Amino acid sequence: MTDNHNSKTVLVPIITALLVVGFLVTSLASFFVSRASLRKEISYNELPLTSDNVYSEIQRDLLTPIFISSTMATDTFLRDWVLNGEIGPENIEKYLNEIKQKYNTVSSFFVSDKTMNYYYADGILKTVSQNEPRDQWYFRVKNMTDDYEINVDPDMANQDQMTIFINYKVYDYNHNYIGATGVGLTISSVKRLIEEYQNKYNRTIYFFNEDGEVKLSGDNFGQNIKHISSLSHHKQLKELTASQKEQAFKYRKETD
Repeated sequence: MTDNHNSKTVLVPIITALLVVGFLVTSLASFFVSRASLRKEISYNELPLTSDNVYSEIQRDLLTPIFISSTMATDTFLRDWVLNGEIGPENIEKYLNEIKQKYNTVSSFFVSDKTMNYYYADGILKTVSQNEPRDQWYFRVKNMTDDYEINVDPDMANQDQMTIFINYKVYDYNHNYIGATGVGLTISSVKRLIEEYQNKYNRTIYFFNEDGEVKLSGDNFGQNIKHISSLSHHKQLKELTASQKEQAFKYRKETD
């Protein structure tokens, strides 16, 4: 009896310990599996979905100026004025000023492919030239396959204020290219939208071009960051840009 009692006394703690260890191992395994699954879900579903939502909302807010530029590009007055020899610059000046005032844009413009005159709400700003680096946007627009582009550039007509331009190609009635028209929005107005989206989605949002230059960002991004090379994950961003397709990636932030 004593031996049996002693055996039971020894076995009970052992079995209890084994059960506890087994429970802990099972719980830890379940925890790590769940954590890995959650991380995968966030990386491959939630983050891209948030990115899509942000992109869609910003795109939605840009639909109005795109529509305005599209209307200008197909306006019979504008096209007839160009085809009739651009007689009376005050007429196009009045037209562009009306567009600017009616739609509350920071600028409205038309560049003629025949005379190379850059018309805006106050008259002729300049004559664009292929030898002028600041005019390269026009020749890029002329040669692009799409009908329009959204571009961020300093606006010469507004003390070089950084502006988002909607550049739209203009064709005659036989679909021959005759120039480019469009409107400009201030960066500050778009930055306000970015701030709203950052607060709404609890994300840091920024835009950079194919050269890695940061063009748009919220106030919490870091005002001294002008290029993605300043970011710890710039290699992944560079690879993403080079791939020319939508991607999601993750990185580990280095800590001191």
